[in-house]
Amino acid sequence: MWELLLIFSLLCWTSEGSVTCRNENNGEVDWYILYKTPSIKNQLQGVEYLYIDSHGMRTANKAISDSQGVLANTLKPLFNPGGSMAPNFGFISYSDQTPNSNAPQNFGHSKGVLLVDKSGTGIWLLHSTPKFPYAKDENSFWPSNGVKNAQTFICVTFPYDQFKKIGKHLQYIRAFPFDHRIPGDFHTELQDVVNKADVPPDDNFQQLSSNNRFNFYSIAKNIQSSADGGDLYVTISQRVSSDLLVQTWGCQAGRDTSFCRKNKFKVENIKMIETSLSQWKNTQDHSKWCVAKDPENNWMCVADVNRAQSQYTRRGGALCINDKRIKDIFKNLAKESEDCQNRSLLDILDVLNLRNFLNILNPDCDP
Repeated sequence: MWELLLIFSLLCWTSEGSVTCRNENNGEVDWYILYKTPSIKNQLQGVEYLYIDSHGMRTANKAISDSQGVLANTLKPLFNPGGSMAPNFGFISYSDQTPNSNAPQNFGHSKGVLLVDKSGTGIWLLHSTPKFPYAKDENSFWPSNGVKNAQTFICVTFPYDQFKKIGKHLQYIRAFPFDHRIPGDFHTELQDVVNKADVPPDDNFQQLSSNNRFNFYSIAKNIQSSADGGDLYVTISQRVSSDLLVQTWGCQAGRDTSFCRKNKFKVENIKMIETSLSQWKNTQDHSKWCVAKDPENNWMCVADVNRAQSQYTRRGGALCINDKRIKDIFKNLAKESEDCQNRSLLDILDVLNLRNFLNILNPDCDP
């Protein structure tokens, strides 16, 4: 009898389709990016978001926490009742801020989920939301703390062979796996992630090909190098040969000013985001992303660390795209930045060690 039940469960698994990124209608997509809004009094509840894929950007119809929404549809293989998972399926949920605790500081400041079907495809979902996914359940996967601030998600569908490279990247950034199931015949690199192998990063820049052959690029900063001072975004600017506009957590303790050295590509902090839904300050935005500032350069990256002295000694990385349409979308979201031409007051505040104090006094920043 149990053999029949096993066969039935495997048939049900197959009928639901491949392990891929999925849209609001549960349709398979090659990739998407979500930009969730912060909670803004009398404007937004903090569950609205913009949905971006190969067709462009639009406002989502369902809340990001919806049990039939984009994230729930994508994570459905993780929500199997009773924990019954196909033998060729594996997953890794990693985060430095798990549902129950924080990871040790020697692990990377990174967050994401891998869902992998060894016989077909899998997904890599990078994000910036602490305690996500909160549970392996479609009705409680979204954490209550995920409402207040803006967050980003990028999901890409990859063939199984690409997870060998992805496993290397997760080792380079020393991702902390807080929940996982990786069968013994999966890539050794994924086994090493689960076993918390400590592999020194080498500033690795890998090309990854999605299921529909769209090129992505993973980059891991080399924390041993003094060339970038441990700033991931300086590393990225050098790699893509462009000045950058960068969005990172505006309330981060020890937040750094824009990087404006002579004869170097500049890295300018974004101060204000403007979307079709509303606009908000970087103190209300916990996402981490950057976009090329130069008109002829089309790089955009979703990253995992903030621009702050306390994070320059921690590992980190990003998933990047070289695509004009995506670059233009994100560059247009940056309404105001900390321009290198107007930094004198910020420099004075840094010298007096007052800038972080002002962040603490900001009503948008937690004490």
